[in-house]
Amino acid sequence: MKKWIFSLILVFIIVLSACTEESNKVDNADSEKVAENADQSGETVTVLMNIQMEMIQTIRTHLEPVTAYERSEGDGDLKVAVKASNRIANELRGIEIPESLNDSLQTDMKDSIELLAIYFEERAATLADGSDLEEMDAALQNFHEKIGATFETAGLHAPNFEKDVQ
Repeated sequence: MKKWIFSLILVFIIVLSACTEESNKVDNADSEKVAENADQSGETVTVLMNIQMEMIQTIRTHLEPVTAYERSEGDGDLKVAVKASNRIANELRGIEIPESLNDSLQTDMKDSIELLAIYFEERAATLADGSDLEEMDAALQNFHEKIGATFETAGLHAPNFEKDVQ
């Protein structure tokens, strides 16, 4: 009888340890997937933030003549202001999107940059011919909506470029 109980306990321990081992394998596989996604997510955040900073730097490099003309209420150098605004648009279009982003984020960031470039082209047109500010404001609004959705998809807060374009 003692041998029977001892054998039963031994079988129970073996079965229990086998179940625990299988559970650990599943947990380790899940942990590896989570760690891989976290690494990818961290890289995505870094890439998006770098693109945002490059966009801001591009704007700030050439924005002064535009804002100076706007503040002068027409007394400044119009040609320089229009040229600077168009230059910002062209240089924004030259920003490269790293291939490390997934295809969807690459497309969304390219679209966002294009919308910001359109805003600066509309701003140049507004300066040159005094056209309505509605199209320029709509272009900036479209840009903010697109880049906001893109950043939120990656788990970030939507950036606001309002003070960077003033």
